[in-house]
Amino acid sequence: MSITNMETMLDFYMNMFNMTFVEKKMNGNYLYSTTWSGLDLLFIPAELTKIQANQNRHQIDVIVEDIEKVIDTALKFGGRIIGKLVEDESSKSVGVYDPDGNSILFVEMMN
Repeated sequence: MSITNMETMLDFYMNMFNMTFVEKKMNGNYLYSTTWSGLDLLFIPAELTKIQANQNRHQIDVIVEDIEKVIDTALKFGGRIIGKLVEDESSKSVGVYDPDGNSILFVEMMN
């Protein structure tokens, strides 16, 4: 992923998803890698990738156990809520922008 605000993004993803990153140095630049739910992720400084996206560079949907905790954690670590919490008989969901402005949809399934 091309990252603009590296420190804030690392902090957000470590706290939201309990990720642990491995720092790698490449040609004087620092990259950060992790594996999350079977996915290999690599955070690369945007200035290195030369990607200048003003909108989402990725979109993920995540099933969670406690959506209220997710909202609190997201706000605490630089995320922004998109709209309002949506609830129906089967689920609760809310969109969150990460610190770089990528959207994540969190869904809590109802019993």
